[in-house]
Amino acid sequence: MKKIFIISLISLLLNCNNREEFKKETLGIVTFEVPDSWKKRDTKGIDSKIISFITSNSDTIYFEYGAYNNPFNESKIIINDSLIYKALKKSSVVENIVFSNNKELDNSQGVFLDNYYYYDTISGHIAKVMLPKKSKIGQMGLYFENIDGKKNNFSIYTLRPLKKVDSLNFLKLKKSIHVK
Repeated sequence: MKKIFIISLISLLLNCNNREEFKKETLGIVTFEVPDSWKKRDTKGIDSKIISFITSNSDTIYFEYGAYNNPFNESKIIINDSLIYKALKKSSVVENIVFSNNKELDNSQGVFLDNYYYYDTISGHIAKVMLPKKSKIGQMGLYFENIDGKKNNFSIYTLRPLKKVDSLNFLKLKKSIHVK
């Protein structure tokens, strides 16, 4: 019974992989593969080369190559004084404020952030990876700083979490990245 389940699972995974065709794209010195079903769109950039793809679920994935791109700018202001917190919340002067009894620890652990962050090595380069903590809040992305030795950065990111097969294709995209 166990063997039948394992064989069925492997067969299902192989069939899933065969359904989607991928095409090679290049931006700057970076090549990567995206599903054929994603529609390419050129986007105007001021100081970066930008392309975007519309996924099968109508989400947009942005690809940027240039000196001044870093989409990973999530931050929260953590207050440990309840009176100050209530006053700021009431006045609505500051968004992204949260209350915590253990401000330093919660801040260092990123407890109130919408995304998880970690570093990974991709094609011999260090990349910061961003993944959402929840299915409806947060972003997905990759960020390479100074990828070409000329202070150009490369990033791939979404403005919200990807759904279903697009999130799996994002992980396949990550594995396909090659830096020339």
